[in-house]
Amino acid sequence: MVNLNKNRIFSVLPAILALMIAVLISSNKYFVFLATLSTINAIAILGIVIISGLAGQLNLGQSAFVGLGAYTGAIMALRWGLPFWAAIPVTLFVAGLWGALMGVPALRLKGGPYLALVTQTFGEMVYLIIMNIEKFTGGPFGLLGISYPKIFGYEIKGGVPYMYLSIFFLIVCYWICQKVSKSSVGLVLNGIRESEDAEQSLGINTIRYKITAFVLSAMLGGISGLLYAPFVGYISPDQFRWNSSLLLVSGAIIGGMKSFGGAIVGAMVITCLPEALRLSDQYRMILYGLLVIFCLALLPDGIASLYGKSLKEIGAMLRKRCRELARESK
Repeated sequence: MVNLNKNRIFSVLPAILALMIAVLISSNKYFVFLATLSTINAIAILGIVIISGLAGQLNLGQSAFVGLGAYTGAIMALRWGLPFWAAIPVTLFVAGLWGALMGVPALRLKGGPYLALVTQTFGEMVYLIIMNIEKFTGGPFGLLGISYPKIFGYEIKGGVPYMYLSIFFLIVCYWICQKVSKSSVGLVLNGIRESEDAEQSLGINTIRYKITAFVLSAMLGGISGLLYAPFVGYISPDQFRWNSSLLLVSGAIIGGMKSFGGAIVGAMVITCLPEALRLSDQYRMILYGLLVIFCLALLPDGIASLYGKSLKEIGAMLRKRCRELARESK
């Protein structure tokens, strides 16, 4: 049982619950907007934790799957008149299929810059496909007027109801990720991250498990996009390019690449911090860069590594990390 001493850093889930309660009490539409967007981003970052944190495969194309989910739901609603709920299985199938396709050329790559290049190139390929099938996607003009989901005839419009909907999806996705990490699949993926050669020496088909990780990550990205499209009401190809993927990766690094709770914290940081400081796009990217460098240098396991530690323990951990960096620089 966690000891809730006053000098302890509060845990991730109570912090998020406190945020949601504060949003509901304040009835501030702007805060509700930020909370909803943070939740949607968190689902996409959960996918990055699965593929990069759990399996050790660097993915710089997550926003492509967010785009696939967004366009799948929007096309089904605008072109064919199908409801949001009918788009869920289709989105999972489309995103999962493309995730498997991206995993195939990356199977022989054991991390590093080549894998990053493959995933980034894949993301740009999806962008070009969306740009050029204008009949369905609207090309560079995008799609406008995406309808909100309905439950028993009630339209879940923006604001608090849509925030509840996105929180529900986040809870389900979080639960699934936890189950996967504790299953035999998760154990194998952890082994691949530590040493793929060792896993193969035990007779384990690492290719199959790596494809599974790519598929799961892509599906989470697709669900994030499916929620994003009705929330903003308008989507265009430029919203899902490689710079958006870098933003999601930075959220995973800041929160904790190996922590699902850290993914939620990272999503809150990359969504809310620029708004709190009212930064332009240029300064926002500088701030993200500084945060990523800080976390990589002093908090390699992200903000999630502070969980359960007293302020004294955190100070000792940071001093130890500084000494290690000093020795490595000599």
